[in-house]
Amino acid sequence: MSPLSWIGALLAGAWLIVMPLTSTVTELRQNTQIVIMVLAVLGVNIATGYGGMISLGHGVFVAVGSFAAAYAVDDMGLPWLLSILAGAAVAGAVGALVGLPALRIKGIHLALVTLGLAIVFQPLAKRVPAFSGGVSGRAVGAEMVPPEWFGTSRWAEGLYRYLICLAIVALAMWVTHNVVNSRPGRAMRAIRDNDTAAAVYGVNLVATRVNTFALSASLAGLAGALGIVLVPFTSQESYPFQESLVLYATAVLGGLGSLWGSVLGVAIREVFSRIGEFLGGVSGLGPVGEFLSLLDEEQFVFGVLLVALTFIFPRGLVGMFTRRREVQAPRSPGNRTRA
Repeated sequence: MSPLSWIGALLAGAWLIVMPLTSTVTELRQNTQIVIMVLAVLGVNIATGYGGMISLGHGVFVAVGSFAAAYAVDDMGLPWLLSILAGAAVAGAVGALVGLPALRIKGIHLALVTLGLAIVFQPLAKRVPAFSGGVSGRAVGAEMVPPEWFGTSRWAEGLYRYLICLAIVALAMWVTHNVVNSRPGRAMRAIRDNDTAAAVYGVNLVATRVNTFALSASLAGLAGALGIVLVPFTSQESYPFQESLVLYATAVLGGLGSLWGSVLGVAIREVFSRIGEFLGGVSGLGPVGEFLSLLDEEQFVFGVLLVALTFIFPRGLVGMFTRRREVQAPRSPGNRTRA
């Protein structure tokens, strides 16, 4: 890690500590949702950045994770922790099935398959009311109640949920870090760089691609399961196909092939959205004020940010913090030219 990386890590840690102490109940819930979003973007990063498989449908896995966790905690009566794990597991299983087309197709064709999945998900979820709640969505009756010694106020309950979500997100990122730096992780990157060469060196293409998609979907499903911890309601209307595109764009914005890139993508998106809200409220500037009013819309801010930073940082924001070393082979005396 470069010095800038350490500074960024320290700033993120300071924000995670100070934020809950200075936030209202609503602000605490919103900021916790930002922390959870890192997992969904990380799922995209695993599939695309590490596995080389373009996925434009990861919003589906977030939805499946939330539906499965709600079904487990309500209909099956499982404890919250097991229900959260069940949401991640079911999403991972669906991801493994979706990863099967990656055995035969790749590139833009795989991207179109995943985008098609995101498009058909909403009408499909409406036809399964026992699982998704149908058109009206699914309310979760079970409540995550903190222990008595933690407090009974709404802020204490929000803080308890924040700490639970933060611990699970940190644990998931630690596990993912170990996976991508292990033998399966090296197999992912080998297939991403050159699948033919990877097969020659003994990498199992079928197992690696399916496992990569399953891991990425599990992370997205875990984000969806944690979402119902904060808001005990889930609906297919919350997961339009545009949400999948936003997740992919956020991963690209932060930097593919890096765990920190997922964090940076979510962070820069939220920071510029807050700046846009502030500038959008400025009045009395005439035509300039009319343009600044566009900055009050999150989609406009995110689109402009994506276009601008793609030109400035083609490798994503994480490219600012990583040092690229160029190794030049020494020239042999026989290759030297005479003056």
